[in-house]
Amino acid sequence: MKTTAYDVRLGEIYYRYLLELARERPGATIRYGELVERAKTGYPNDELVQSAIPLSIGKRLLMIEMFCARHALPNLACLAVNASGRPGPGYKGNWEDEKLRVARFDWESCEQDWAIHVSEWRAAAQKPLKLVRRSRQEAEKVFMAHWRADAASGSPLYPNRLGNEIKEQIIKAIERGHAPEAAFQAAVTEEI
Repeated sequence: MKTTAYDVRLGEIYYRYLLELARERPGATIRYGELVERAKTGYPNDELVQSAIPLSIGKRLLMIEMFCARHALPNLACLAVNASGRPGPGYKGNWEDEKLRVARFDWESCEQDWAIHVSEWRAAAQKPLKLVRRSRQEAEKVFMAHWRADAASGSPLYPNRLGNEIKEQIIKAIERGHAPEAAFQAAVTEEI
């Protein structure tokens, strides 16, 4: 599932509130709209949170559900319900049993797993940097500057001699907009 920074931010906040609900009021549920409003109240200066709407909560709950499934945990997302007080039509499983499992589970035991999962989401949500093309002449200058800086560092990462084919490969990558570190690393490790 493709996630955005917006999804990650809201998923993280909704998880905290659902976790708080599970600990403080075992078996209780919260309607989608109430969960969104709770987040807005708790984060009044966060533009991402303030723009949240109940209609789009499903994806963020699915993220929580996927985390729970990945770690064989009770489905914490089952505590969020639609306006009728029931889970959405896509919910699978015995809802009443799952609420009991959520209430009985020691959620502190998975806090580190949650933090790792959120970090993975954030990394996945990062947009790749846009490559900015360089002219051949610029690429050659960047190549030489980087290679000389590496050689002068006292503990060079690259060999002091590079074949023409490798040099060309590095320069072409730099022309396409890749950072010199990445271009050198790719070409040199391929050669080794």
